[in-house]
Amino acid sequence: MLTGLGALTALTVAQREGTALQARFAERRDNKQAMERFREAASQHGDVESLMQDRRTLQVVLEAFQLEGEIDKRGILRKILTEDPAAEGSLANRLTDRRWRDLAKAFATREASALTPTEVAALSTSEVRGISLSRMGGLTADQLQALTAGQVQALTAPQIRAIDSAGITGLDAADLRAMSRDQVAALRPSQLAALSAPQVKAMESEDIAVLGASQMRGLGATQLRALTTTQLGALGPEQLQALTRDQVSALSPEQRASLTAAQSTALGTAFEPSASEAAADARADRTGPFDDPALLDRLVADAMTNRYEKAMGESNAGLREALYFIRNASKATSINELMADKALTAVVRGALALPESFAALDFDQQKTILTNRVKLEELQDPRATAKIALRYLALSAPAQTTVNPVLSLFGGGASLNSLVGSSLSLRA
Repeated sequence: MLTGLGALTALTVAQREGTALQARFAERRDNKQAMERFREAASQHGDVESLMQDRRTLQVVLEAFQLEGEIDKRGILRKILTEDPAAEGSLANRLTDRRWRDLAKAFATREASALTPTEVAALSTSEVRGISLSRMGGLTADQLQALTAGQVQALTAPQIRAIDSAGITGLDAADLRAMSRDQVAALRPSQLAALSAPQVKAMESEDIAVLGASQMRGLGATQLRALTTTQLGALGPEQLQALTRDQVSALSPEQRASLTAAQSTALGTAFEPSASEAAADARADRTGPFDDPALLDRLVADAMTNRYEKAMGESNAGLREALYFIRNASKATSINELMADKALTAVVRGALALPESFAALDFDQQKTILTNRVKLEELQDPRATAKIALRYLALSAPAQTTVNPVLSLFGGGASLNSLVGSSLSLRA
């Protein structure tokens, strides 16, 4: 893209018309078809292991985090995508590269919320509906107890499924009564098993009638004995047939007496679930990595941004790194964070005219030099980061030497030793 302009001019054009350029790039037939295929394929993956078997879809996921080159590191990927990134010993927390942490957080099923119960109760219905699935999974029973029946009604089916089994106990009887059929149908077996007797008794009979076989098998003795005769009467033969012998034995004589002849016949066919049914029960209790539409939208947008920047770099050397730097420099709030990102470090090193031998220094030496030369506040200033990117491109031009007049304009070209302790700012 922007072939023949030269990297410096191309960067200027990209900054001025980047939104339009990227939109046209995304609308290109090959890119559009690739993202449509990704959306369709991703929606079929109910767990991370399934995703790991689909290299093409996994490739797009990794592109969204500039990690496409790591696709063959299956052991690392599996840990990153399945471990709780908030856990102290998680791999994401042990790796220094921020991109791995970003990937882990995107696929986390639980994310703690700092909202107090009072703040939760004050959320508007649109704000409640905007809570991410990972944040829903991280809500505690106390936080969920603060939700009003109206707020619960505003939750989407995926949000209901995302609630932790321990957290769902925080919903009171009014909340369960307020749930729609779609919300009840979204409940996972383990969520149903965690409900208290008052919660189960509060559910509308017509809503209980939508429970599937796996959900019915998820009900424990406490939940089954809590069902009223009206609720039992709403159950169809196929639901009663799904119950195991142990579940049937949990019903009281009064409950059995309330059943119709057809229901009693169905109840008499209770058996232990087969291997395929046990597998179906396990699937019904899982939350898929792509259940959240917002995550899919984010992955598509970020993967396309990566492809766009890569295409820009194919015509102009260094332009991909410069665009990446402008977009991500503000995320580095310390020298360690800057050094953990190889692309950001490369641009800064180039802008400071640090020689190739800089990379051969040990970590502490590199850190000392960058600490003395980099003003972190500049990385938070969009205008300053744009100037740094331009300087990087100017000093990265082919066939540059220490006598190059362009280098002299920026104070570059000196030996490594002369750079140590220098206070030269990245400001142009």
